[in-house]
Amino acid sequence: MLVVEDVPELSRLLEITFELDGRFIPVGTATSGGQALDLAARERPDAVVLDLSIDGVDGIGVLPSLRAVLPAARIIVFTGHDDQRLRDQAMDAGASAWVLKGGDLTGLLDELGATLNDVTS
Repeated sequence: MLVVEDVPELSRLLEITFELDGRFIPVGTATSGGQALDLAARERPDAVVLDLSIDGVDGIGVLPSLRAVLPAARIIVFTGHDDQRLRDQAMDAGASAWVLKGGDLTGLLDELGATLNDVTS
């Protein structure tokens, strides 16, 4: 799993959450679209947690390239923007799911869990 998030505190919180959960193997954290593509091409993760507000090319802009590099990966947009137009754009650009930031991380873990179900079924 690749995390694309440019807020260090949130990146660390996600890393700790995934470590405690134990089902997911992080392959790295990217803070920009370019880093995300480099890590995706090198590590070939089966899931990506993608923030829309990242340095350089935004999450919507990097989604088609991520999808091209990782055609079978589950790409989960993890954002604080509750905007139907953005959600539609993300889904059209290749996102697998949309999870809002805020509250607990159960929704994100559930979406990532679906990746495990896809791999084992």
